[in-house]
Amino acid sequence: MGKGDEKNKTAKGKKIENSDRACSDEYDDKTDKTNFKWDPLRNIADDPDEALNIVDSRLTNLEKEYFKSQKDIDENFNNVFSASSISRREFIQWTALLTSALMLPTIFAPRVARAANILTRTPFIWLDMSDCMGNTEAFLRTAHPTPAEIILNYVSVDYMESIMVPAGYQAEARRDETVKKYKGKYILVVEGAIPTGMNGKFLTIGAKGKTGLEITKATAKNAGVIIAVGNCASYGGIPAAYPNPTGSVGLSSVTNRQVINIPACPANPVNLVGTLVEYILIGKAPMLDSLGRPLWAYSGRLHDNCYRRGHFEAGEYVKQWGDDGAKKQYCLYMMGCKGPFTWNNCTVAQYNQDMSFPMRAGHGCIGCSEPAFWDRMTPFEKPNLDAKIFIPGVEATADEFGVALFGAAGVGMAAHAIYTGVKRRKNNKEKEKNNGKDNDNNKDKK
Repeated sequence: MGKGDEKNKTAKGKKIENSDRACSDEYDDKTDKTNFKWDPLRNIADDPDEALNIVDSRLTNLEKEYFKSQKDIDENFNNVFSASSISRREFIQWTALLTSALMLPTIFAPRVARAANILTRTPFIWLDMSDCMGNTEAFLRTAHPTPAEIILNYVSVDYMESIMVPAGYQAEARRDETVKKYKGKYILVVEGAIPTGMNGKFLTIGAKGKTGLEITKATAKNAGVIIAVGNCASYGGIPAAYPNPTGSVGLSSVTNRQVINIPACPANPVNLVGTLVEYILIGKAPMLDSLGRPLWAYSGRLHDNCYRRGHFEAGEYVKQWGDDGAKKQYCLYMMGCKGPFTWNNCTVAQYNQDMSFPMRAGHGCIGCSEPAFWDRMTPFEKPNLDAKIFIPGVEATADEFGVALFGAAGVGMAAHAIYTGVKRRKNNKEKEKNNGKDNDNNKDKK
């Protein structure tokens, strides 16, 4: 991790300039002429009205392509959300929240709503490689789906093994037809690591027995946008953990196309849908960090936004599961929480109907949005002071790892934690000493 993570806070300009677009030549030309800008700070353009016009023009063109009429557009909203007991009002409220999460001005809220509606009609291919299908389950099997999860249920899925009716040769024919018919326009989402050992023969799929490696390369070639969802697809995840006998790798290692990584186990639907909505709005990838993650979702450390952070500052930690500190929801750093090493928005875009995340549920972060987390972040529940963090060629304690990762910031954090803990113990001893003196004085008086 080390130096690479330090770059997470900034993105490479080249990634935006070279990003793949699935839009008409007319849109490309217009974008180039207006010097269209789109970055995490949302300095959208020198002329905001010009940026809005470009987005509106793109949305209008896509609506004409995917809908028959204005009536069809309006009815699609009702059909998608009324079936899941989500009112139009609730959808608009969610749209406002997503607009805020994307760090867009409020004027974009109605445009985000239009983009979400268009997304339900956009050609979509979802490939499952070497994985547990945890992301699919998380998105599609929820009892009370959020608008983000509903959208994923209603996208125009042309190929998704877990939910499609066709099987065998019919399923493969449908995938091939989509790739050919919607060349440069379909969205490709890949879940799971791609085995490369023995030329990919550790994973074969379908009636023709093609390898996952072959299928991924062929499908990614003409996709409009390519997204790796979950840690396995992003960086190899558990299948790529040591000793990795299948040679599993992340999606970006098997294609020369740009890949947007949405890591976690599982990834939050908000991060996937938000990225897709932004793609619908502007026709290109969002601003990415050095690890290929959208900056709007992965630019902050969990530790910095955790509601337990105040206890960390005060030197108040959970020392044992079920102890008094656990009951008082003290900081989980001493129980192995990897929040200080992890970049994600779990504490903001929460799980389980947007109501919880690991630290709120009482367990520390395991760092599942970071590369090689299974090797580098284990043991997950061991106090960080003793935990061994494995880095290629290096074996270090968590404190040393933190120093290497954050430099002076890491030193300051560790020093502050030690200082506050020592100070707290010293104050407690002085308090006990003073209480003892008071008790002795009271006895003398009696």
